[in-house]
Amino acid sequence: MVVKVILVYVPVYLEKTFGQNSSGSVFNHKAVKKTAEEARKAAAFEAENRRAKEAAEKEVAENAKKASEEAQKREAAQTLKDVNRSEPGRSGSNISPSAGSLVRAADSALRVEVERLQKFKEVDENNQAFRLSHNQDFRSHELQIGWRIKQISGNRDSVRAKASELIRLINDPLCPQLISAVMFAKKVVSQCSTQSANFNSTAFACGHVIFLVTSQVPLVMDLLLAELHKACIYTVPKHVAYSESTISKEDYFKVMGFREEDGKAESRESYLEGVASYMKLYGALVQTEVSGVQNLHGLKESWAWIARLLNSLPANIYTAVALNSFLEMAGFALFKTYKTQFRKILNIISRHFLGALESKKNPKLNPIIMKLKTYIYTNQFLKEPEGWLLKTSLLSEMAMPEANYSPQQNYHSQQNYHSQQNYYPQQNRRYHNY
Repeated sequence: MVVKVILVYVPVYLEKTFGQNSSGSVFNHKAVKKTAEEARKAAAFEAENRRAKEAAEKEVAENAKKASEEAQKREAAQTLKDVNRSEPGRSGSNISPSAGSLVRAADSALRVEVERLQKFKEVDENNQAFRLSHNQDFRSHELQIGWRIKQISGNRDSVRAKASELIRLINDPLCPQLISAVMFAKKVVSQCSTQSANFNSTAFACGHVIFLVTSQVPLVMDLLLAELHKACIYTVPKHVAYSESTISKEDYFKVMGFREEDGKAESRESYLEGVASYMKLYGALVQTEVSGVQNLHGLKESWAWIARLLNSLPANIYTAVALNSFLEMAGFALFKTYKTQFRKILNIISRHFLGALESKKNPKLNPIIMKLKTYIYTNQFLKEPEGWLLKTSLLSEMAMPEANYSPQQNYHSQQNYHSQQNYYPQQNRRYHNY
């Protein structure tokens, strides 16, 4: 009985265990099907995680952008309150000349100016010491930088090409980076001394090149701003009043930044042309924006510049030319960002600053008064300024230039040039965060 059961059972067991496997059909099909199902579930799970991560990142980016815009508006509103508290366009409590000083400027602007000029001075002195101790001549390198800057034109391809070439030259290990950075700053600012018919377009293009270069080599920004402050005190903004009993005319012209021509100070007309050029370059720089990249000296600084000028500087021919040139370049972008607050600032300019100019009853002021009135009353800030169109192309199409750059390589290791490794430690850490 037992034997029969075994004889019947064993074939059935063998058939279930080995019979179908020998044909390779049922067993393999189920295993493959199971594996495929597991892979499909894993892929679906991974895709779902990826979608969730992308959605979360998008939400964080949108929230950050919204928070940034709200912060900008709050700062603009606070600045507007500060402007309203003072008597714009006149000497008042916000003017901060020290005892015996004729300087008119906001304390905060003077502090920043001093820091930048001191930084530039230290860098320049270290550069000179390096040249002497190494007996090296970098004039060929300087010519290369200057040549690229002169070739900048108001089109997208020129901006991309020249920015990439300049970044490569500044990061060239054959020349210490700080020497190259100072060369770049001086050459860019010197462009303002040679105005052309299409200077506005050139200024916007230069603004983009500066933006792209400083986004890759951040230490250049403070050096360039210091060079601008040396060339034009109204980029601070700052004004120096003249007093015959306190300062000679020769010293006054030097402090103001008048250039010397044939042993004499240049004419006021020539000086004002220079002020207009420097302010146009500064205005073009601060309003430059490229999607996804931070401008180290952007629109927030432009808002602060207007507030400081209205609060702390007198209304005169110099400040009027500076303000008009700045608005001509940056007003369009300021209105796009600040809307109502910017209109309120223009109303303050119209009522107080222009009012102070007109009260002088000086016929020489009439042309600049008319320019400012035309800008405000005809809503010129609603129109793209000449040469600004490059910015539109850059926002939608231009990629960042290739420079083989990484933040850790901001400062080249140069033997016996130790200051390059840690010259601006605080700025270096801050810039590495973005």
